[in-house]
Amino acid sequence: MNLNTDILTIRNGSSISSSSFTDNNNTSQTVIDVGTPRHPTGWSTTTIRYHNFTQLPSKKGESYTDSRPFRAHGLDWYLRIHPGGAASSNSEITMVSLYLRCKSAAEQNVSIQAEFSLALLREDGQIDSMMSCPCNAFRRKRKGWPNFIGRERVLDRNTQLLDECGTLTVIVKVQLFQERDTNFVPGNGLNLIRLLKEANISRNDNGDNGSNNSDDNYYSEGNDAEQSSTADTADVKFIVEGETIHAHRLILKLAAPALAHLCEDVDEDDALPIIGVRSSIFQGVLRFAYGDTVPPEVWTAVAATDNDNKNSADDTTNDEEEPCVLSTPSMEILDAANRFGVVDLKILAETKVAESDVRISTASDLILYADAKDCPLLKERVVDYFVANAELIRKHPSFGKVKESASILDELMEAYVTKRILRSFSSGEEGGDVDYESMGVNLLRRKLDGRGLDVDGSREMLIQRLEVWDDRKRVGGVGIKEGGS
Repeated sequence: MNLNTDILTIRNGSSISSSSFTDNNNTSQTVIDVGTPRHPTGWSTTTIRYHNFTQLPSKKGESYTDSRPFRAHGLDWYLRIHPGGAASSNSEITMVSLYLRCKSAAEQNVSIQAEFSLALLREDGQIDSMMSCPCNAFRRKRKGWPNFIGRERVLDRNTQLLDECGTLTVIVKVQLFQERDTNFVPGNGLNLIRLLKEANISRNDNGDNGSNNSDDNYYSEGNDAEQSSTADTADVKFIVEGETIHAHRLILKLAAPALAHLCEDVDEDDALPIIGVRSSIFQGVLRFAYGDTVPPEVWTAVAATDNDNKNSADDTTNDEEEPCVLSTPSMEILDAANRFGVVDLKILAETKVAESDVRISTASDLILYADAKDCPLLKERVVDYFVANAELIRKHPSFGKVKESASILDELMEAYVTKRILRSFSSGEEGGDVDYESMGVNLLRRKLDGRGLDVDGSREMLIQRLEVWDDRKRVGGVGIKEGGS
């Protein structure tokens, strides 16, 4: 017997999504998430050695020693030890107390969800006296145990907790539980792909039958130009890598305004050459502009490097400004969508690049590109990646180009110091205090989209639009649309 199993997610008291699937078992299961689910980051391990432990101040309730700050998951932490016990120790014997604190969370007064464990390392390499704390909120207070271990046991040579030099070694393991950032991609509202298909099937430059595209099936899918009432409505054509592609000016004005602007002074009988874009990429962008999706093969097919394309490949390789940043199809689509003003596709491609193309070798090129082309999500992901991998990125030869930009260097250093990893990816109910600076780009775009505002532009532009909208709302302009950025 097939039963439907429902999975329901509830956040902030509202149903966000519900789905069902067929289960062949004879029992029905329901999963309900209340609040925003958090996801573990994996464990980070740090070893802290307290040398000359017996010489550390050990007066109960007053004496303690802090380790120097150490980094785990992009945040600063430190461990505090009370060699004679903290004031809250209620044991009849003298205890050693251990407490962990997230320095970054305390300085920024934000809550960090984490679980951790503390353990002592014996001289023979074995773990001793491990204590674990389940997921807990770190903000300003320290977390730990006032009665971690008896002091006499630490000093007993038979326990091997102090090495021959009198060093006590503590193993600290930390795992964060973070909100998962979900990408925002605007919906593609147009559904005019039929016009594009019929304008490009079974016709050549003279309007005669016979496809002029190298891929006869790219626009076909069963349409017959001779029976179509829209086949001759195209009023602009492009030449891309030797192929002629027909389109409609009005639709381009709606969905690809930058491309439409290029066509303003072009006669209907003339073809506008498109340079620097592969034909498959250009046609994919057009399909999206007409309300279709970019074919999967366009997202994955890399540029040819055979002898026929040797010159164009060499030009890309020798480009001083962008030698390798456009080496993946996703980056090519992002660049073309941005160039021709197809905003929804630009954001979609930006999310794909941010998820799969950020690496040590590409981080420097990508942050310069993202800054120049107003790709705030990509820039945010690269900056966060830098915070976690700063040393390796700085050693890569491509980082030399970043050094030439004082503004980018300043932003990277600010992120490294302030730990921008603490961004918020979800918001509570409207009407409370709003801190747009602490929000991730995806959340900012969702808020803009919900207010009917433009979602394209730099992070600063996104925040400015929201602040202007809030100001107008406060003075009675509720529902007013954006008048400009």
